[in-house]
Amino acid sequence: MHCNGHCYLMKKLKQTEEKEKKQEQQEQKSRYQENLPAEPVTLTFIAEVIKAEYPPSLTPGITDRPSTIFQPPRA
Repeated sequence: MHCNGHCYLMKKLKQTEEKEKKQEQQEQKSRYQENLPAEPVTLTFIAEVIKAEYPPSLTPGITDRPSTIFQPPRA
């Protein structure tokens, strides 16, 4: 095809290609904005303290022994 310096078809193809790219970019921006929340989200964490309660010792005589025998190791 000889266009003698007037490539109408190539110009039209480039224009449509640019339009498609712009539309795709706009769609990506709109999708990104749709996923963002409109208002800031505030998260509140409530920490609960769990206290373990153990039953009384089943062997009552164990704590009545002298403490001189049971001592922590010395460094």
